[in-house]
Formats: sequence, C-alpha cells, structure tokens
Amino acid sequence: MKKITIVFGMLALTLACEKAPSGPSGDVTFPVPDEPIEITSPTPATVLAKVDLSATQQRYVKSGNALAFRLLQGLYAADPANMVCSPLSLQYALAMTANGAAGETLNEIITTLGYGSEGIDALNAYCNLLMNQLPAVDPDVVLKVVDAMLVKEDYPVQEAFRQVLASSYYAPVEYMSFADPMAVLSRINDWASRNTNGLINPILREISPDAVGFIMNALYFKAKWADETLFKPNMTLPRDFTRKDGNKVKVNMMAASEYLPYGKFDGFQAVGIPYANGKYSMYVLLPDAGADFGKWVAGLDKKDFSTILGGMKKNVNVELLLPKFDVSGDFLLNDVLQAMGIRLAFDADFADFSRMFDKPGESFRISRVIQKAKLSLAEWGTEAAAVTVVEMEKATSVGPGGESVKFYANHPFVFVLAENTSGAILFEGVYQGD
Repeated sequence: MKKITIVFGMLALTLACEKAPSGPSGDVTFPVPDEPIEITSPTPATVLAKVDLSATQQRYVKSGNALAFRLLQGLYAADPANMVCSPLSLQYALAMTANGAAGETLNEIITTLGYGSEGIDALNAYCNLLMNQLPAVDPDVVLKVVDAMLVKEDYPVQEAFRQVLASSYYAPVEYMSFADPMAVLSRINDWASRNTNGLINPILREISPDAVGFIMNALYFKAKWADETLFKPNMTLPRDFTRKDGNKVKVNMMAASEYLPYGKFDGFQAVGIPYANGKYSMYVLLPDAGADFGKWVAGLDKKDFSTILGGMKKNVNVELLLPKFDVSGDFLLNDVLQAMGIRLAFDADFADFSRMFDKPGESFRISRVIQKAKLSLAEWGTEAAAVTVVEMEKATSVGPGGESVKFYANHPFVFVLAENTSGAILFEGVYQGD
C-alpha cells in the first residue's frame, strides 16, 4: 500500500525530529512500557434508538461532513492513491487542542471545524454527546472513541484545560520525562495499539526535540453486515476493474443481490450497505463510468452528504459487485489543515495556546498533526481504525420498489462509513484498484 504523506514547510522540522533506532532491516521494535497510558471511555449502559441531536448539533453534523469531504479532496489531490482516513478522529483531536487555544488561533480551529458561531463550550458538549451515544445505538457494533494527552513532566497543563479534557473527552492527562524519546514513543504507540486492536502500531516513529505534549484520539470500528450471508465467499471471484487510466486489472470482487438503499444522482450513483442492526452503513459513491475520477473527487465539496442520504430510495433491488479490499492511510496533515483554514496554530510567532500549559512567559504551537488509518472490507463485514496525534511544542520563531439496478463498483469510487441516525461520517476513503 502506498504511503501518503503531505509535506510542506514543516519538512525541516520533521527531519530534525529525534528518531527511534532501527535494526538491520529498518524495522523498529517499540517495547511495551512499564506504565502504560490509562484508557478511559464511556461504556453505554442502555441501547439508544438514535443519536439525539439538537437543531444546532444537526448543523454540526453537516459541518463535520463538509470538513470530511474537503479533507478527502486535499489528501487525494496530494497523492491520488487508494487510502482511508477518519475525519471524526481528526475532529476529536483538534477539538481537544482548541480548548488550549485563545483568540484568533481558537477562532480558526473551531471555524474550520464548522463550529465557530456557537463557541468552544458547544463544541465540547457535541463531542461528549457523540462519544456517549454513537457506541450506544447498536450493541452488535464495536465502536470505541478514546482520548488521552501525554505531557512532558515539567510542563504542567492548566487546571481548567485538564478538567475539560476529563469531563468532555474522558481524556487522562499523564506526565513523563521526555529525556528518553524511545520511552515516549513506546508509551504512545502502546496506547494506540491497545485502542485499535493492534491495527495502528506504531503511530509515531519520532518526536520533535521541542515537543512538550501529545493530544491523541483513537477510533475503532468492527461490525458484521446486517445480512451475514449477503456476500457468499464462493461468489467472490477475480473480475475486471477499470483503473482511472483506463487499464483493466483483475481484483477479487464480492457479489450480492439485495434490497438496499440506492440513489442515482448527477454524475454518480450511491448504494448503502447496512451493518449489524442497521444503525451504521458503508456507502459507496460511484462516479459514472468514463468520468474523470480526479476531477470528480475535486468536486466533493459541492456535494452535501445529508442530501445524498435524503435522495436515496430505501429498498431497491441492487445487483451488487464490490471489491474486497484492505486500504490504509499514513498522513502528515499540516498542509491540508492550513489549506482548510487552520494557519495560526502552526505559526511560531502567532499561535496562541495560552490556555493549555501552565508556563507563563512561554509560547507554544502545533508542530505536527499525524493520522494513521486502516480499513478492511470483506465478506463478513468491516474492521477499521484510526489514530490522530497533535504534537505540541515550544514555539521558537522559524517563520422497495419494482425497479432493479446494477451497481458494479468496477471502476474507482469513494466509500463512506457513517452512523445513520445522525449522518455522522466516521471513515472515508478511495478505492481505485489493487
């Protein structure tokens, strides 16, 4: 799988980071830490019929989904390869970070996330609601949303910031010496692995010499299809897949005929495949055959996901062909986040994180935002995970009907994993052939 990395002016900083030692093969082994980071997240006590959102929070879902499509645009434009990312994991990491920001730095973050008018308290309440309710709508779906912050021991965070992380995000703030970068990496990577069933490990291979804290979110999803016999293994066969350059390759294609949510739109069609008890679905957005896929992805910001959902008929007899695939993503998100509007937070001269650390006279900035994600789609269902890390450092100036349709996903497409009662997007990505 091709590694996707977005690099801009932070290259010099990244190359200056302290790297963990590697063996003769280049592989790095990170030992299990003696004192692993605490894991805390809400456990649903009851099953909910739906995610209960206020009118304002419903707008937040639309804002988050608009951010999701812009994120996918930016990542695909930087490297047009198969990939997956998690806009929801990114939103949680940035939302926690925003609580340590002030002034225009704060405004840029929450405005880019789409929550500018109501302010940080409303954003925290929304994130807390999703953390509690998303895992509660379907007992047969495994969904974990976990947060934490690891801090250099002589850089205490402000008490108000710690309390918000604890109350809204269930995120422990833990301290350790950063004198041994390998120990820091081991502790972070162990946390990421434990929260993603081992799918994301390592998340980091290096830390900045000036790093003072790491704000982290992990997101894990696993579920069987609602109809466990939908894709029969003996029906999975090598079939032609037309890549974006027009060349045909053989990929393992799953086959099914089922009544599913389906919609035909201007230039593309969409199908929804439900998981477990129907509260989560995989949506496949398939451009018309022969379309310029890169151009189509570049226009995603003009598409509203809630409008797509609303335009799909509930029960259409779909003759479905869908590739069986594994995709991953490994991103340095600095560039795409700045392009979307978060600029001051990275700027050593203008970033204002005066509400995060209890260090009068010192200033801080975001040095890197890193995300790794993986998604496996097979006959049984889907497993997906993502971890997002925001590295904070000391700022040093550097500048049903009767119709039947054929849905053959035999050319490049976009996929979206979403919760149906809220419409919130958890994962998204691109598949364009092996």
